[in-house]
Parts: sequence; structure tokens; C-alpha cells
Amino acid sequence: MRYRVPLICLLILALFSAGCTSPENLPGTSSQGKATSTPTPTPGYGSIAITSNPMGAEIYLDGELKGTAPLTLTNIPAGKHTLLVTKIGYVESNSTVTVTADKETKVSKSLKQGKPKLSLDITGSNMVYQGMDPLMEISGTVRNTGEESAFETRLVITMTPKDSKEKNLKVTKIHVIGPLNPGDEKRYVEHLQLKRGIEYRGTIKCEYRDGSKMVSGASKSF
Repeated sequence: MRYRVPLICLLILALFSAGCTSPENLPGTSSQGKATSTPTPTPGYGSIAITSNPMGAEIYLDGELKGTAPLTLTNIPAGKHTLLVTKIGYVESNSTVTVTADKETKVSKSLKQGKPKLSLDITGSNMVYQGMDPLMEISGTVRNTGEESAFETRLVITMTPKDSKEKNLKVTKIHVIGPLNPGDEKRYVEHLQLKRGIEYRGTIKCEYRDGSKMVSGASKSF
């Protein structure tokens, strides 16, 4: 009799253990003991409605041209996307837009009026004639890296004596470039007649017309 109670307890414990470790009680298994797969969530899609001021700006989504504003893009995967809005003559807008599943995201972009941006390089500044009066040759390139065209572009080249007492011997020459559209680059070569025995320092600067006035761009010293 004294062995019957422990024996019953052991039997109950064995039955309980067998029930806890049966296949149908394991996570990820069916009642037949087969593993079940977790379903993959379907990605959501939304849309983007884009307007621009001025109208007609080109729309790039994730680097791909989609059309011109106003424009509605549909079936766009939910999440973050890069949006580029650009138009000739205006500063482009580059931003990140977040698309929400089953919703329309509205984007409105006002582009700022662009301006010319002139830069120049000097590739050579040499005396090409060492006679009674030396001849200075200066060459290089000028380019427009802005969003708008530069009209009546010119270079003002000035050779100034280092000795202020000889300032009356300063030499200035205008080199006409003409119109420079965005992305344009032009090469220049100019000659200046100097005075023998005088030490000079040189400067060159860009100018272009904006309405009724001339606007200064980049400048270099040599």
C-alpha cells in the first residue's frame, strides 16, 4: 500500500509529460504534426499627386522620369521614395516623400527662379613677345553652371603696375564671350600690350547683363 501512492504519482507525471510534448502542442505544427509556414505579408501600394509652380516641371521618382506636373502616380510601393522636380531656368527641388498604403500623398513644389552662375579658369598667362613692349597672352575657359542663361557675357582683364606711382600705366581689355546657356563652356585667348620694365599683377573677372545692369561673376588673380 505504501508503494501505491508514489507509483500513481509517477504514472500521472508520465502522462502529463507525454501530453506536453505531443506534436500537436508544438508551436508551428498542425494536429497531424506537420510544420506550418507563416504567410508573407503583401506589400501595400499608394499614390502620389504632384503639382508644381510653375506648371510643367519634370517629375523624377527614384531617379526615373515619370512625366510633367500636374501628375498623379499610382501603384507606388508604400515607404520612402526620392522625388526630383526640375524645370529649365529654375532651381530644382530634391526631397523624400513617404507613401502610405491605400492612401494618396499630395506634394506641391514651388520652384525658385534660377540665375546664371559663371566660373572661370586660367590655363595660361605668358609673355609671348619680349621686345620693346612685352605682349601678355592669357587663356582659359569660362562656363555657366547656373540654371539661367547669361547674356552679353564678357571678361574684363586688367594688368595693374605693382608700383602705385606707375598706376597710369594700367592696361584693361574687354574680351566678349556672348551668351552662355546653362552648362555651356567657352575657351578664351586674349593679348595685352604692356610696358617694358614694369612689374604687373593681373586680374580677370566675368560680367553678364541682368536687365539694365551688368552683374559681376567669378574673378581670378594672376
